[in-house]
Amino acid sequence: MIVVDASVAVKWFLPEDGSEAAFELLKGKEILIAPDLIRVEVSNAFMRRARKGDITHAEAKEAMGMWLDALKQGVVQIQGNLEDLRDATNFALQLGHAVHDCYYLAVARRTSSKLVTADKAFAAKAISVFPVVEMLSLERPSALCI
Repeated sequence: MIVVDASVAVKWFLPEDGSEAAFELLKGKEILIAPDLIRVEVSNAFMRRARKGDITHAEAKEAMGMWLDALKQGVVQIQGNLEDLRDATNFALQLGHAVHDCYYLAVARRTSSKLVTADKAFAAKAISVFPVVEMLSLERPSALCI
């Protein structure tokens, strides 16, 4: 199993650096898991990009529709419980980092899974408490992946 965070999942729907590597994870044989928070974080990323003018409102709605369809199809198995939230809070205090990012770390540790992220700052901190953290390759995108 591989825990993917929102920084990876967004790349399945919007072409950006790392989209091809994110899509390779999606096509792989490993089961992808994430805490329930990923549903909101990915949705928020689409809306944030639309507010900034990086994508149109229509593109944000289209990406959101694809995300909801992917969730219905089980592209990511949703995990998470109160113990994960407690662990995430402890990681956040220890690392000086946001709880929402550390929630992914807590799920990875509980499930003994690799954590894949495109967030360099988070990866650099997370590896100090969990050795199985991998940075997504951030090569240039070529096309919309899903």
